[in-house]
Amino acid sequence: MPSLTDTALVIDTETDQGRDPRPIQVATINVATGFEWMKYFNSGRAISPVVIKVHGITDDDVAGLERFDLQAFDLPTYLIGHNVRFDWRVIGRPTTKLICTVRLARVAFPEWRYYGQSKCIEQLLGKSAASELTCAAHDALGDARMCYLLYQACCTRLQIAPTDFAAAHAIANQANPASRMPFGKYKGRLITEVPIGYIKWMLGNIHNLQPSLYSALRQRVKAEDVQKD
Repeated sequence: MPSLTDTALVIDTETDQGRDPRPIQVATINVATGFEWMKYFNSGRAISPVVIKVHGITDDDVAGLERFDLQAFDLPTYLIGHNVRFDWRVIGRPTTKLICTVRLARVAFPEWRYYGQSKCIEQLLGKSAASELTCAAHDALGDARMCYLLYQACCTRLQIAPTDFAAAHAIANQANPASRMPFGKYKGRLITEVPIGYIKWMLGNIHNLQPSLYSALRQRVKAEDVQKD
């Protein structure tokens, strides 16, 4: 990952396991220059067969490679990604500001029905044209390229420069938190009615929560802590 301070990086990762994931592939794209970077890493443990079926990276592919070390890289102020909080956690929770393209797309394209990354690209380009990009889904660089395209499209729709990261960050983080549980044993229930123990379990064990849901769960925990005080 190149040393950068004056731009933002689009980032995507592929990981070794579903729980406590560690990076085995990291890709970035410099928003200002379009420069692409990608590298494979060894996580120090076996890759789960479940995730191998998703991204196709095997233990043999990363045998003998170095571990990912966040301290070896200089990061910019902003990281951009689709559900970027997941990738942020995977690389070690650096001190950066996060711009989530899920949130940004919800503001820029409220007419869309789906906000998964491949679906966003299909709605943006049409299914046929999008297939050249979506066929590379679950490869870190392929996903980063889709995210980069989506980010630029969002900025165009919102009439902000792609390098106006402060504006993009402000817009992405004004999205309203979720009010109801979208899945699980409490699906459809108001988040305020879900047992706090279950809320904390979700925050500790599900690492790819939608940003709006993550915000709502964090707010619930904070409210509970205030009541205890």
